[in-house]
Amino acid sequence: MGKTGKTGQPAWAKRILKLLEQAKAKDPDLVRFGAYSHKYKLSPPASEETIQKFEEQEGIRLPEEYRDFLLFVGNGGAGPYYGLYGVKTQEKELHDSHGSRLYRVQEEPVIYPKMSDEDWNRVADPEGMPGTGRRKGDEVHPYVGVLPIGSQGCTLMTGIMLAGPYRGQVVYYDEDFCGPPFFVREQGFLKWYERWLREVIAGYNDEEVGFGLNIDGTPSQLMELYEQTEDPEEKTEIIDSFYKFETLPGKQKTYFKKACAQESNMEVRMKLIKMLVRFHVPGMAKELEKLWEYGAYAEAVSIITYEGTWEVKEAWYERVFEILPRLRGEGFRDACHTISAVKDYPNVHAGRLREALNRNDLDRNDRISLFHCIKELKGKEEVLDYFLDYLSTEKDPTLLIYAVWCTEGVKDRKLQELYVRLMDKYRTHENTKFDYKGSQMVLRGGACLGASRPQGQLTSNLMRQFEYFGMDYRGGFKLLMDEGRWKEWKQQNGFGAADRLDIGK
Repeated sequence: MGKTGKTGQPAWAKRILKLLEQAKAKDPDLVRFGAYSHKYKLSPPASEETIQKFEEQEGIRLPEEYRDFLLFVGNGGAGPYYGLYGVKTQEKELHDSHGSRLYRVQEEPVIYPKMSDEDWNRVADPEGMPGTGRRKGDEVHPYVGVLPIGSQGCTLMTGIMLAGPYRGQVVYYDEDFCGPPFFVREQGFLKWYERWLREVIAGYNDEEVGFGLNIDGTPSQLMELYEQTEDPEEKTEIIDSFYKFETLPGKQKTYFKKACAQESNMEVRMKLIKMLVRFHVPGMAKELEKLWEYGAYAEAVSIITYEGTWEVKEAWYERVFEILPRLRGEGFRDACHTISAVKDYPNVHAGRLREALNRNDLDRNDRISLFHCIKELKGKEEVLDYFLDYLSTEKDPTLLIYAVWCTEGVKDRKLQELYVRLMDKYRTHENTKFDYKGSQMVLRGGACLGASRPQGQLTSNLMRQFEYFGMDYRGGFKLLMDEGRWKEWKQQNGFGAADRLDIGK
């Protein structure tokens, strides 16, 4: 494996540990996927005795590179996704709660790279394996010859091949048999592990595509690979591998924009357009019709939103309205930005977003973007009934902040009463008190200076709304904290019964 230093630790092991320190320094806040679990720390190396005992117990011989890693680097800990297992964890993973062996890891594997769905289904046959789903009669378990070495979350696992032509290669698989396994491209455990460290240090993004699922290399190296192939499948893999980068260098932008214009394979061309849009390469508006015809609506909306001139937005915003029910995530949020940008057009008003408001498949960020959009539109009274219900039932103070902000300026008595009821619920919350302790209420730009917690921010936004009803609330926090004065104020303004009503409990 390489030279051994005076301490007995091989040079390659020292190199890995040095790279690990660099990776930890690159991600001090543990924001990379799974980092909060392993924290870039390794357990002490395993002893030769520990490893031998494990091998004898399971009837296996660990691949040399992986074995040496356990022996000289660490017995589990820092690694891709949620990290690497130690030997003790591996023992548990190979047995059920009663101590029975789940499958025979020492047998010849039946899985291989790029298995077809048909071949995989023939091997897995999960419906025919009752109970633990591990065996069907005398049939071989799909993961014989695979040792689990780490978790990727839920039922997704990282393993290493123990036998056959792919011995020593890392493989990703699903314990619930949901699709064929994926064999990483690196030949050997150490290359795979070092690649992970290099990509952490380089700041590559593994959230979008998952570490190891793409091709290794820098933007320049991947471009060279693309230049050297005519195979559409290889081109697609290379294009997908660019999504690990946060930005695309100018040289690659120029090259792939030209390649896109010359590409005759429609599948590859669509991949190139999507990738160029992802990196905000200008001049892609001319591809909008092709994207729309292909069904790449999210990518088309992204171009309209961020690259489209006013002429483009004017020509396309009706189609954005049309496709909105089919969008989620980033595509949906981009569509909201486009709609708010054309807020002054006569036929753009809040009522056209009623269907979107009533969707139950939007995540938190989607709904916040939608509220931002409606805030900018005329005709908010058209969806007031929705917000009256939402403000009465929503329990998340962060979402309530945006809902209150969204209804700013709408003068309706029922809405006023809801504001007061929300104030009743949140005015004495411990986080509200924390934000405003010892200070007078100061409103600037629709928010209280210094409010940092959702409950405090919500309270400040509610105070802001009272101003729209002609009720002065400047310096009103002391009034809020004085139970007698607060009740008196409500009675003076016709809200005497509001304190008897519940919201969002």
